[in-house]
Amino acid sequence: MKIVPVIFLLIAALFEACHSPATKENESSFGTEVETQRQNNEQYPELALNNGAKWKADSTTVLNVGIMQNIIAEAKKESLENYLQTAAGLQDGLNKMVLECKMKGADHEALHHWLEPLMEKTKALKNANNIENAGTIFGEIENQINLFPQYFE
Repeated sequence: MKIVPVIFLLIAALFEACHSPATKENESSFGTEVETQRQNNEQYPELALNNGAKWKADSTTVLNVGIMQNIIAEAKKESLENYLQTAAGLQDGLNKMVLECKMKGADHEALHHWLEPLMEKTKALKNANNIENAGTIFGEIENQINLFPQYFE
């Protein structure tokens, strides 16, 4: 009968080891961050100012947002292929932003409210199948990117 508790403890230890921080570091940072963002958006569903003040974004985030603003500003809109190329550039920018993000706390949580819709709209643009739909989605992305300086400094 004493073997059952020992086996239970070994299984519990194995389970804990499989979920240790060292193992989690080996997981895809992007996939983990995206899941965290989704969870945060469920907790904090709306983008809002910090009691009337802008949230603080770190320099890396501001730089990466600037890169995406440039992608939008320089985007060509003559063909569906142009929009798809813009979507690919934005996706690269989003991936870079997520991987380099060092923000923490309430400012970081607020960033999720801005970032999650941008990620969803970028995915939609990547999947656009006609120029009219792509143009509409592009406009939504442009609006979302333009919200950043209204809510963050």
